Amino acid sequence: MKLVVEDKVDFEQIRKRLESDQELLGIFNPNNSREDIIDKFNDVLDQALLDFIDTKLDLYNKLSEDKANATLKRLWFNSLYDARIRGLGSRQ
Repeated sequence: MKLVVEDKVDFEQIRKRLESDQELLGIFNPNNSREDIIDKFNDVLDQALLDFIDTKLDLYNKLSEDKANATLKRLWFNSLYDARIRGLGSRQ
């Protein structure tokens, strides 16, 4: 599996979420079996991955709406056109 920079950024966000989940951190204690800790960890990670996918899908759905899609295309095109063709802005 080859990761690109964006993947590494996403992985880091998920890792930080795991490390800040107080319920998950609370299960990491000697009173719980390793298997119980692993089960809880896997549940929390699975939920974090589902939330991540939902967030990305929600963004995709928003940007796929006709009005938002047309606006986004127009704005990004104009910005790139101004920079590359007209010599305006910082993207020369």
